[in-house]
Amino acid sequence: MPAHLSMADFIAACQRPLRRSIRVNTLKISVEAFLQLVEPYQWQLEPIPWCEEGFWLVNADDESIRLGNTLEHLSGLFYIQEASSMLPVSALFHDHAMPQKVLDVAAAPGSKTTQIAARLHNQGGIIANEYPLAGLKCCMPISAAAE
Repeated sequence: MPAHLSMADFIAACQRPLRRSIRVNTLKISVEAFLQLVEPYQWQLEPIPWCEEGFWLVNADDESIRLGNTLEHLSGLFYIQEASSMLPVSALFHDHAMPQKVLDVAAAPGSKTTQIAARLHNQGGIIANEYPLAGLKCCMPISAAAE
């Protein structure tokens, strides 16, 4: 911990709510087109430095902003995803590497997995794993059918 900060400062920082953030699903829409599309909402979006398709909502305290109820969210044009959750995928692809296979061992609820798919342009393979299995209820019918 930096010398100018105390344990109380650290605890206070950990107790502050995280800033709301979203990630554009570039498999469905470009960042530029998305920004134009949501312009009428007057969201104040601040780019997340480590994720070119991620944005913090500066005016997130505004009660009128109900991200999950927008047509754009319901149609999969963007995901509500913590900025910290975007960091592992950005680190994986930081040097523009294009792996053919990716193992996601902490896949639930799926935002990092969908971010990986977008970065791979739906090419290659992703193995998404989560323990316990209850976290992946959406995938149970698929795995049962494969048996």
